[in-house]
Amino acid sequence: MLGYLAVVLSDILLKAWCAANIKDGGDIPLLPGIIRLTYTENRGAAFSILQNARWFFVWLGVATIIGLLALMRFDKHLGRSRIGLASLTLLLAGTTGNLIDRILQGYVVDMFMTEFINFAIFNVADIALTCGGVMVCAYVLFSGAYKREPDGADSAETPDESP
Repeated sequence: MLGYLAVVLSDILLKAWCAANIKDGGDIPLLPGIIRLTYTENRGAAFSILQNARWFFVWLGVATIIGLLALMRFDKHLGRSRIGLASLTLLLAGTTGNLIDRILQGYVVDMFMTEFINFAIFNVADIALTCGGVMVCAYVLFSGAYKREPDGADSAETPDESP
C-alpha cells in the first residue's frame, strides 16, 4: 500500500510541478546528455497512438484496475508472492496515475525526455507500468509457478518417462 501511494503521489506531484514551472516552453536538464524534464500533453496511448480517445482510455483504465485488484485477491501465484504483489502494485499505481490525468484533464502529462535516443516522452506512471510489466513477465516465465502439468498430476509426482 505504501509503495502504491508513493508512486501515485510522486507521479501527481511531478506532473503538477512540470505544469507549473515548464509548461510554457523550455526544459530542464536532469542528467545532462541523458534525460531532460519537459512538459508534454499526451492525448493518446503509448507513443501517442489513438489520439483523442479519452473515454476509451478512461474505461480501459477502470477495467485494468478491476482486473489487477482481482489478480491481487484471487490469483494463487501472483497474488501470494512478494514479487507478484510488487509487480501488480506497480501496474496498479501506474494505471491509477495516468487514469487520474485522463479523468481530470483529458490527457496525460509526460515529462521525461531522453537525449541519447529518440524515444517517447514518458512519466512516473509509465515507469511504474513498464517495471511492473517486466516483473510480471519475468515472474511468469522464470518462477515455475505457472508450469503446465499433465491433468491430475503434481510436478513432484510426475513419473519419469525416460527408458
